[in-house]
Amino acid sequence: MKTLSLAALIAALTACSQTSAQQAKRPAPADTVATVGGNPITLAEVDDKALEQPVSNFGSAKLSQALYEARRAALDELVAAKLIDEAARTQGIERAALIEKEITAKVQAVSDADVAAWYQANQARLQGAPLEQVRQPIRAFLTQERMQGIRAQYIDTLKAKTTVTVMLDPPRTKVEMVASSPSRGPAGAPVEVVDFSDFQ
Repeated sequence: MKTLSLAALIAALTACSQTSAQQAKRPAPADTVATVGGNPITLAEVDDKALEQPVSNFGSAKLSQALYEARRAALDELVAAKLIDEAARTQGIERAALIEKEITAKVQAVSDADVAAWYQANQARLQGAPLEQVRQPIRAFLTQERMQGIRAQYIDTLKAKTTVTVMLDPPRTKVEMVASSPSRGPAGAPVEVVDFSDFQ
């Protein structure tokens, strides 16, 4: 399964269904879906990473929406990795050293009071487990949460210094009847709202 791109898989699945709406052109595996400082990221690279994500991450979303969300999450990770790699190269240090300096070292230690406060606020989720039993998992969770927050802030600062362009579009459906229907506003508006109504 992993040798096939998700683009080919979704194209095969949707080819069997007939709808009155015309779907937007699907990107090919070799298409560039983002650039980081001029360096391209292809859909095939995104799909390789997206295939690692569990289906449960997307709940009951439609296949097209779940596919987009998997791709977008994977693309965000690939963009972040390229930004960190470039920052490490620019500073002349190893990637691990950069992460330690800019992310890990800035994580504030989780105190016993932090753990107790989280425990009090989330007792229903813990199903009556005593604090001593869950103290370490809570501390690890809060530490990871803080690290993710600092990492996100650092990635944002890198994005501010580097041109990042994302061309991966969310799923859209073109409604054929709109062209001949009454409308207001410019034809090239970035958002189009279609109102279906029955005056009877």
